[in-house]
Amino acid sequence: MPGFGLRDTYRKYGLFIPAIAGGCLLAVPYLAAAQDAIPPEQPSDNIDVIVTPQEDGTVHVDEMQQEACSVIIDNFDEYPSARNWDLHRMNKPENFQIENQIVRDGGQALAITVYGNDELDEQGHLKNELWEARQQRCNFGDEVWYSFSFKIDGTVWPAGSTRWVIGQWKEETGGSPFLAQRFDNGVFHITVQHNDIRKIVAQAKGSYQQDFQGFSRELQQLLSLDRQVFRSREDSSRTSDEFLGSGLTLDELKIAIETQDTSKFPFLTDPQTYSEYQGIQIELSEDPVLPNPTEDWVDMRYRVQGSREGHGLIEIWANGRFIARVTGFIGNDKFAGNTQYFKFGHYRDYDREDLQTTVYLDRFRRGPNRSDVD
Repeated sequence: MPGFGLRDTYRKYGLFIPAIAGGCLLAVPYLAAAQDAIPPEQPSDNIDVIVTPQEDGTVHVDEMQQEACSVIIDNFDEYPSARNWDLHRMNKPENFQIENQIVRDGGQALAITVYGNDELDEQGHLKNELWEARQQRCNFGDEVWYSFSFKIDGTVWPAGSTRWVIGQWKEETGGSPFLAQRFDNGVFHITVQHNDIRKIVAQAKGSYQQDFQGFSRELQQLLSLDRQVFRSREDSSRTSDEFLGSGLTLDELKIAIETQDTSKFPFLTDPQTYSEYQGIQIELSEDPVLPNPTEDWVDMRYRVQGSREGHGLIEIWANGRFIARVTGFIGNDKFAGNTQYFKFGHYRDYDREDLQTTVYLDRFRRGPNRSDVD
């Protein structure tokens, strides 16, 4: 009959029910405390919200898990992923292609191409670069190791002191790169910077090795141009002979770097920024000449630790050979920020419309230890 089972249960276990109820009442505060210990569902501090303006006036919003300075390994077997790279900085995706013929190792590499008729930015620069993803940024001042292989192909010619950056490390809020790979006037070289002071650290063999007899008139014409007011007006008053320069012996090169004698490096842009500043010290190896990336793949390894207080350290290897060690003030006080980021590709002044140059990137590694990048 209805209710019989419940009454029977009460007769059998009635003595235990008050004890069970009391135990439950005693447990309530502990359960409540446990609930308080569980954080409420809310946005995590480790979620990075990235807002990118779009050409149509809207914005693109990404929420990504911050991974800080984790190890990155990318052989570019596929198109760059949003986990490692900021895809919204790749303004023209068609200029970024996976290459399976020109590779350093394995089956594929990343090819980044710039054309002379690409759209210029508001400063008059041609820019096609691959940026580290924001959620992957390392802290400025931490020791970080990088290694990668790169090669340059296409229409590569000397063109005065045309700014051409092919890899750079910048602080969170921008400013000039505190460490940069440059290819001005067809000469691969590396610079470091503190505030407005820049120093050349090393270079490949200069452009004097090329045959300029058939190019001299064209170069003089280029120097007289001020296309869209983007070319430095100082160029128009300089002769082609000043730009071409002459070769240096190894000892002369070391002295020129030690004294930052810009007359020995006619390819440098903004020569007024180079200085024999004692806050940055450069220690060169016995053979600090960089390889030429237009001839073959170049394998670079960097140990990077910036410091605005004078404790910076940068060490550079190329093709397994130690090149230089830089110590001292490395960074930008005006653009100070907590993090740093690396970007690779083309950042260059406008030159001529028939430009078509590709940089190939392969075997990218980044991590807090040297073993992460070997």
